[in-house]
Amino acid sequence: MCDISVFVRKNGMEEKVLENVDRIEEVAGGGIRLVNIFGEEETIRARMILYDNSEKRMIFAPM
Repeated sequence: MCDISVFVRKNGMEEKVLENVDRIEEVAGGGIRLVNIFGEEETIRARMILYDNSEKRMIFAPM
């Protein structure tokens, strides 16, 4: 499986937003919509700073 965990980095700390994410898309207004394999969704206003496939994680920074 290639499902990843998404984190937002604030003040040097990483907060997990959603696990098992398999869909990431930009939405109107500059948001990022995350959807996992269970259909759970989160929308964040952030920019991507790291994608690490070997660790199955993606890190965003708030905008």
